[in-house]
Amino acid sequence: MSVFAIGDIHGEEPRLSALLSALPRGPEDTTVFLGDYIDRGPDSAGVVRRVLAEYDAAPTRTVLLWGNHEDMAAAHFGFPAPSKLTYDPYDWFKNGGFATLASFGYPTPAEAFSAPRQEELERLFPLLKTFWRGPENTIFVHAGVPEGQRPEDIPASVLLWTREPDADTSGRLVVHGHTPQQSGLPDIQPNRINLDTAAVYGGPLSAFQLPERWLFLAHTDGEVTSHQIAL
Repeated sequence: MSVFAIGDIHGEEPRLSALLSALPRGPEDTTVFLGDYIDRGPDSAGVVRRVLAEYDAAPTRTVLLWGNHEDMAAAHFGFPAPSKLTYDPYDWFKNGGFATLASFGYPTPAEAFSAPRQEELERLFPLLKTFWRGPENTIFVHAGVPEGQRPEDIPASVLLWTREPDADTSGRLVVHGHTPQQSGLPDIQPNRINLDTAAVYGGPLSAFQLPERWLFLAHTDGEVTSHQIAL
């Protein structure tokens, strides 16, 4: 069985579709989305519909994680948000909320501010997890797990927002996103992998296959390239 982890998407639906089509997924494989489906990019609505379709097609083999952007959106609409943070009323809009609501059909700021709850988001949010423990001592999470700590023991706000990389040597592998890598390549270390390759800023959208260690990159021109990586 393989696990395919997909980094921060941020509304880049065409590249998500290209990436998913290129992944050599089999009927026993699991796909883990690391969060930040929405905001900043042009088609957050399309991304949400696509990941919901993935879940509907294989609910036991599709893992959907919270990102900090979903957390802000949930708080804005009054849905239960795992971080329990108190956001400024404008925080979501300052971080890409306008683009998200435009993709749902509310293109002006006035329309966005008064937009009702969106049906697709209302369905998505209850499906999200704050982390997922995979096979062979792997942990999948949006932002990271601080050194030496168990994800079960720390607040969701840390799992969704931390910028502190895991640096322990316990043998676990933490797969996360959240911190954009301007190089256009994931940050791959023996104990952690950061798959946020800044897709919304012109970088590729990335996926990583474990335990085979194949990296897949969906580029802005629609091409998907793959490389096997040594850990």
